[in-house]
Amino acid sequence: MKKISPFLILNFFIILFSGCQSGKTIRVDTSQVTEYRDLTVRDLDEMSSKMFPKLMQSALAKTGESQPPLLAIGPMTAQISVEFPEALRINRLKNVITQSGLAQISGTSSKSSLNEYIRFAKSQQNRSESNSPDYVLTQKIFENREYQPRVIFKTYTYILELIDLRQDSPSLGSVVVSETETIVKQVKK
Repeated sequence: MKKISPFLILNFFIILFSGCQSGKTIRVDTSQVTEYRDLTVRDLDEMSSKMFPKLMQSALAKTGESQPPLLAIGPMTAQISVEFPEALRINRLKNVITQSGLAQISGTSSKSSLNEYIRFAKSQQNRSESNSPDYVLTQKIFENREYQPRVIFKTYTYILELIDLRQDSPSLGSVVVSETETIVKQVKK
């Protein structure tokens, strides 16, 4: 019978106990992890936090006043297989806007169509006092699926657009500036 060396026993216990450390939290870098699911509200939050500052820092989005522009959160167009609670989505977008300090929120009405916002802004022209926002922020989300033998790749395109509602603007009713982000998700069949 062979004798086991004390060196092997020592190495065995070192490996055993160093691999079984309980109570430690291990942080996972989400950029290194492939996600196997659909679009989430967290994804929308991350994308809008990147996109909104870029959108508002565009020269076309400046109102020329010392105050930040008034912004209404308008309708969302979604051609995706996932549904988000509207109140949650709007609340999260409000948080992104207020934390940026780049705009003030004048209201949210995703039930109103874009045409209603534009019609109201045009009705306020030539009035000395107006309670019309400077812009309406619209959101669009599109899903494209690509089928492979064992997986489905879902590409989500998220678009934020500022529509001009300023009374004296020649571009009233037009898209002033737009930002787009894309995220790809992989789902096993």
